[in-house]
Amino acid sequence: MRRLPSTVSASLVAALAMGLYVVGRAATTHGHVGRWVTASAALGLALGAVAGLFGKTWGVGLALVSSAAFFLAGALGMGPPFFFAVAAVGALPAVITVRRMARFDAGATMLFVGVACALGIAASLAWNAVAWDVIRYFEAR
Repeated sequence: MRRLPSTVSASLVAALAMGLYVVGRAATTHGHVGRWVTASAALGLALGAVAGLFGKTWGVGLALVSSAAFFLAGALGMGPPFFFAVAAVGALPAVITVRRMARFDAGATMLFVGVACALGIAASLAWNAVAWDVIRYFEAR
């Protein structure tokens, strides 16, 4: 297996560090059940970064899915402005590798990025639609 370029490796390590930081932060704070949704999205970011470090393209895609989810969650007001920083760091590996992927197959790259972003957006919209019902359910217990 070929070594990853240093910029790609550095961006994946940064995404891994950010994902683990958010998991730790969400797991140790008090609040409603939404913090576990945040932790699971951050765990997806960390898992994607680890897979990317092992040369798996799907890992970059998983990090992009998580990044899109964090971005939309921040834009919809479901999380603090810090979510935009998480989204930026999470998208960095995809931004750096997209040109290399497009040289290999531009159409597949567009589909890859589009599906990853669509999945992240769908996840945030789904959580936005059910969040208050889920939170009320767990607070009533």
